[in-house]
Amino acid sequence: MNTAFLHVVKEPDLARDLSRIADDFDILGFFHHFGSSCFAMSAMLAQILIAKGYQAKVQGCYGEIRQGNGVFYIGYQGFAHQGQKEGHAVCLVEDKYLIDFGLGTLKKHYAADFKPALASPLQSNAGGAGVIAHLSLDDGSDMVWRTDWISPMVETELLSQTATVQRILAVFDDFQRNRVAHLVKKLFSDKNATPAVHELMVTRNPRIDANDTTEVQRRLA
Repeated sequence: MNTAFLHVVKEPDLARDLSRIADDFDILGFFHHFGSSCFAMSAMLAQILIAKGYQAKVQGCYGEIRQGNGVFYIGYQGFAHQGQKEGHAVCLVEDKYLIDFGLGTLKKHYAADFKPALASPLQSNAGGAGVIAHLSLDDGSDMVWRTDWISPMVETELLSQTATVQRILAVFDDFQRNRVAHLVKKLFSDKNATPAVHELMVTRNPRIDANDTTEVQRRLA
């Protein structure tokens, strides 16, 4: 995975750990299958970073992509796409950085080549009321994360997805212990049947086809 988006992270150890996590999420298919679930992705990232000794937490917010006179909203009130909940969630790390691993919906509704993850330094209110981070994107647009409105669905979704997040994290942890075995298995398996999806399907219902990711994605939407 191209982790150039992490160039804003100045601490070498944190940058290395975030890069490794992003690579592993990519290998395991998390961005592909769960990238539209910002709540689950942010919760997983926060838990992984906390386990590594960093300060990390999930932050409810919404996003704006501004270009010219137009604004594309991410999780703002009244702007949720079909199958999505109102609200957005990101991971705040060390009170310095915002990491957004939940941008999959943008690939569907904004631009097919939109990056699956972004990172930005946190900023004070100097950027405007409620603005917690701002990033200039390669296409000339600006990505802004705001907290002047936070959906009440954020806490509800985080709670409702707790068990699912733990099952996915169990796959992530197993991958850390058995990296070579997982990679060899991936070489000989269908590209859509990632270890994470396979494990979730078997856990939920042994009769479900492990290559069918629809049910997992529906529950995380």
